[in-house]
Amino acid sequence: MPSQKILNHKNKAPLPSAEDAGLIKICVLLTLVLDVLERDIRIIHTSPLKMPDLYVRSLTGVQQRVAVQLAETKARMKTLGVKIYSEIRNHEGVEVLYVCRGYQRRFFMLSSFARSEVRRNLGHYLGIDPTQD
Repeated sequence: MPSQKILNHKNKAPLPSAEDAGLIKICVLLTLVLDVLERDIRIIHTSPLKMPDLYVRSLTGVQQRVAVQLAETKARMKTLGVKIYSEIRNHEGVEVLYVCRGYQRRFFMLSSFARSEVRRNLGHYLGIDPTQD
């Protein structure tokens, strides 16, 4: 009888790991970066700048690079059996509900932290150190 318990234990899916949570965080942040870029591109299109097309082209290039990294992150999540099924944004932050190899999990990021991380990520893609003024 004890060998049966050992066999059942071996058939369980691995518990969610730090890598799984890290992928969720990256996915959320990259999605937020894409949203910021989309909003900024839309604003630049309607602004009275002398050459808005140059700024739009630059931000569109960044947008494409972010989209590629997001696709790679989602592919890795799929490989590991991680799937987001709910994302709620409000003034407090971003809440994500996800399934990781059958285990339901929750991830929450405060708005202030998300804003800081989006700024850092966007600065990286633009080649700007956001801590320097």
